[in-house]
Amino acid sequence: MHVNEYRKKLLNRLRLDIDVVRASGNQLYTRNGTIVRDYLAQYGALPFGHNPPFAIAAVTDYLNAEQPVFMQPNIHRDAIALATKLGSAVGPGYTRCVFTNSGAETVEAAIKLARMRTGRKHILSVVRGFHGKTYAALSASGSRRFKTEHIHDAEAYTHISMDDAATLERELSSGRYAAFIIEPVQGEGGMCVVDAAYLRAAVELCAHAGTMSIFDEIQTGLGRTGHLCVATQYTLKPDMLLFSKALGAGVIPIGALLCRETAYTAEFDRKHSSTFANNGLAATAGMAVLNKLLMDDSCALRHVQDMGRLVDKHLERITADFPAHFTAQGVGLMRGLELRDPAATANLTVNFCQNSGALAYVICGYLLHRHNMFTMPLMSQPCSIRFEPPLNVTEEDIDHFFHAFTEVCNLLKNGRYDILFSHLIEKNPVSCPPPELCFPVSELPDLAKTIDAGCTLNKGKKFAFLIHGTSMTDNIRSFPYAIRANYSQDELNALCQQIMGIAAIDFAPDIGVEFGVKSATSYANGMLIFTPLGPEEMLALPRHEKINLLKQYLDIAHQEGVEIVGLGAYTSVISRGGEMVLPIAGDAIITTGNSLTALSTVESIKSLGQQARAPQQIAAVIGARGSVGKVVVMALAHSYGRIILVGRKGGESDVLHAIMPSLFQLAVQTDDQVLPGSVFYKIRHWLAAHGLNVQAPLHDADIKQRIAALALEALAAGENIQCGVWADCDHDTVLKSADCIISATSEGKPFLGTLNLKPNAIVFDAARPFDFHRDSLHHIYEGGLVSQPGQVNYSDCNMVGTPSGVNLACLSETLALALDRVETHQSVGQNIDYQSARKILKIARQHGFEPMQYKTAGTNLEGQYAA
Repeated sequence: MHVNEYRKKLLNRLRLDIDVVRASGNQLYTRNGTIVRDYLAQYGALPFGHNPPFAIAAVTDYLNAEQPVFMQPNIHRDAIALATKLGSAVGPGYTRCVFTNSGAETVEAAIKLARMRTGRKHILSVVRGFHGKTYAALSASGSRRFKTEHIHDAEAYTHISMDDAATLERELSSGRYAAFIIEPVQGEGGMCVVDAAYLRAAVELCAHAGTMSIFDEIQTGLGRTGHLCVATQYTLKPDMLLFSKALGAGVIPIGALLCRETAYTAEFDRKHSSTFANNGLAATAGMAVLNKLLMDDSCALRHVQDMGRLVDKHLERITADFPAHFTAQGVGLMRGLELRDPAATANLTVNFCQNSGALAYVICGYLLHRHNMFTMPLMSQPCSIRFEPPLNVTEEDIDHFFHAFTEVCNLLKNGRYDILFSHLIEKNPVSCPPPELCFPVSELPDLAKTIDAGCTLNKGKKFAFLIHGTSMTDNIRSFPYAIRANYSQDELNALCQQIMGIAAIDFAPDIGVEFGVKSATSYANGMLIFTPLGPEEMLALPRHEKINLLKQYLDIAHQEGVEIVGLGAYTSVISRGGEMVLPIAGDAIITTGNSLTALSTVESIKSLGQQARAPQQIAAVIGARGSVGKVVVMALAHSYGRIILVGRKGGESDVLHAIMPSLFQLAVQTDDQVLPGSVFYKIRHWLAAHGLNVQAPLHDADIKQRIAALALEALAAGENIQCGVWADCDHDTVLKSADCIISATSEGKPFLGTLNLKPNAIVFDAARPFDFHRDSLHHIYEGGLVSQPGQVNYSDCNMVGTPSGVNLACLSETLALALDRVETHQSVGQNIDYQSARKILKIARQHGFEPMQYKTAGTNLEGQYAA
């Protein structure tokens, strides 16, 4: 039986799952005897730590007295007493209380009440606000992180920027909003403190517009900021105040909505109830924590203020010491600690981690395993971790935490990701060089950078290329230098497997690297959007998860204003050559890059000087039915005399029927040179022998259909061999027969050996991951490589480790089309038109992208590139 399998697996992979057998105060006692200090306090729901004696005593006494816990529809006297006490504590004006069982339920009740009171439906809230994960609460939340289609209302909820009073006034003046809901300090959104003047203006503007003002103090309320709540601190009277988390004293869930009489309607009471709300046990816990906060002239609140000032001193010191790496937000004992490494923007792994928030999880894991400190990231603010200890935290605990956190900042500043990531594979950090030694994150020169808007060249379209971890080799190549320098190969493999394992659980992509590209006439800026998810794992995703992954990629592209999207690696495969992406592409142009991948591979073959002998030779295309393979077949048919089409075992007939009609049509339509003795030369002769005038214009649809029909007749009669084309799905037989082999499958892993190859066979592997195992028996060329307009690297591993100025054709097609500002989708689907592919090759060459050139087969000459 699974209970939140996703979270369990993710925390296990991140090594953040701890087996706690006992908890007291801020200490967690694990099964292996370790004592871990808790700086998370259940996201603020443990105001005085775990199992606080005063709360345990209160609920124990209640239960020992055999008082009723639940007695609906009656309302327990202790619930009434708590409502009275809470209303009195926040000040006069609040006459109504609605008890709930959680924070999200409290938000739901507030929105429900506001709509019933005003007769309006629309709700206004702020960007990056968080109010819960139930339907209305999630809809009101201003973060996309937890939203997906069908689980939130995008029509009735509007989100505006925080502290923008002019926009708030303009929206409220429309008279359509039932409520404006805001956290005085954004919790998940980064612990951002809302300006007091803005909160005051919000209350006044809402009153003028007849809109209910709602302060969500579920996290700020009951001491977290050093005050009972922010509303009392600023002497503000919003229409509704929401409490939860700390109200349960850390022992039982409870929430409370306080509202002013003017915000109340009797209809709400008639139509709202809860089985478990108003229960006496929860009210007892709430009364206990309220008494604790207010006793001794609010001594507990003054302690929070004192500790907040101590935290301020630590944060001022860290900010001064690490101005480029650290910023902090928040107040009191709710802080967001954000870390960034400006030196890592060209490193695919680290920059993805800091953009996606994964680095925050790594840092939390480091604090847990190296310092026995437990905290977690902020969910809606990338690369930020929480400092949210119990309200009775000691000076010693605060000092210890920020000593450890300073250590993290130093490691980040020094590029010491070998130490920061070491716990993920249980590597002893002592085995690494001393932490004070500095390592560059990136060591590769000539990194392509974003091009300044003042560039005088023509501005192309903003691009995004979607990539993922195609192989362990590529992923390891993208690791920061300290890891590659200080880990053994086994450790590198283990870390790579761990990261790819994390991605298999949470595959959400994010920006990996941003850069620009220039041609002689134009420039374009864009990015690589990345997830470490491997090809086998991507292919294994259920269909709905594949669609979800593609949507996540496209969401980021849309957020960044991308105009052209290239589908790299297996994003093209799982989207059926881009066809599944078109409905969600919006205004963005889509390309798979498959046209240039195919034709650049064929152009590289030509550079080896084999064209003169091609009509007497056999070419084999493995993966001939795929979009790349099919274009390769069409290109090779101009010169090679015989072509073997290779598909999946038993699929000979399928691959012939998929390819032959297109071959026959192109044979008479192509404008490219057709060599005597080539497949196209033979097809033309066959067609002429069957009554077709191959010299006549062939634009008529009827003639095209006739050619396709003749192709099928040739197949039926077994005369495809006469035309130089046949299918054979036995790889060993094919490898023994072919003089030129191009492999372009979506197998996802190497599956072809070199043992059976003809001694002088030319082999190009255009697949990613490669189809061929690499060995010393036979040279394998890497297909689909293109020289770039400049000697630059796209990321510090140049994406897949190619030399400076060389990169993949699929990326190059995206860049060339962005520079050329194309207006239609390109290279989409399994049946790419050959003539359209040739146009893309022409566009690429116009902008300085040239297929990789080789001089001698089987050699790796200086200045040339071979895999």
